[in-house]
Amino acid sequence: MGTLNAAGLRNWWLGRRYQLLTPIGRGGAGTVFRGLDERLARPVAIKVVDLDGVRSRDIRRFAAEARVLGGLAHPGLVALLDVGADLGPTREPLAYLVMELVEGVTLAAMLDRGPLDPGQAADVGQQLAQALEHAHAAEVVHRDVKPANILLAAEPVVSGRVTGPSITTKLADFGIALGPTSMADETMSDRTRGTASYLSPEQALAQVLGPASDVYSLGLVLLESLTGVRAFPGGALSSSLARLLATPEVPDSLGPRWSSLLREMTSMDPESRPTAADVAEALRQLRRPALWDRVAERLD
Repeated sequence: MGTLNAAGLRNWWLGRRYQLLTPIGRGGAGTVFRGLDERLARPVAIKVVDLDGVRSRDIRRFAAEARVLGGLAHPGLVALLDVGADLGPTREPLAYLVMELVEGVTLAAMLDRGPLDPGQAADVGQQLAQALEHAHAAEVVHRDVKPANILLAAEPVVSGRVTGPSITTKLADFGIALGPTSMADETMSDRTRGTASYLSPEQALAQVLGPASDVYSLGLVLLESLTGVRAFPGGALSSSLARLLATPEVPDSLGPRWSSLLREMTSMDPESRPTAADVAEALRQLRRPALWDRVAERLD
């Protein structure tokens, strides 16, 4: 996607304020750099796109991401700080988004080391569901909820103990999100965009998408977080077709409350899925100590 020379942009300045340091990833239509906001002397993340090196559709995606992020403000979403345009070292036109820098790892990198324990998964999932609840209230559908777009950072320690959740979770990359205006203009091909392994059935069928699509994808993310196994592996075609034939396998060994929630979230019928708010509340209850879970099971 594009011909951006990331190495050539190291130490380049944008808007006479932001210094590009090292590339830290790709997302949406551009390359993301660790950067420095000289004016405020703070580290930032800067997504850069070479306007000459990408298709007009990708430029529209970049602009749409700026509009969507500019209208959202929630601790579970990566915050947009600034947006601008400038010239690169060879006079190539560049557009950029300046975002908060999250010091941590992606959930994808965390899962490469093994699954999360149920308490961690509930913690991460609750924060993601709350972030999605906020986005959905603003009529924004993310469309690409997956481990690589979920950032995890350690909570700061105060007086020798962790305050609040042990992990701060943020949802990133709204490059293909649907906002209130873009929903009306989406095409059939737009509806299938996303990462194949985490598409909802309605995405795979190129149907009109709503908040329930994000809930389905979050269900797949949580299932993988608990089991360490991707529910729909394989190539784009085989992965997309698989979810049209059956719901993902949810092991009973996860316990009745987890199993019930995940089956509801990954229902083939969008109308049968819980809302993001419902998921957040269910996961809040699942964060209770395992001892109480065993007591509850004995009382059932």
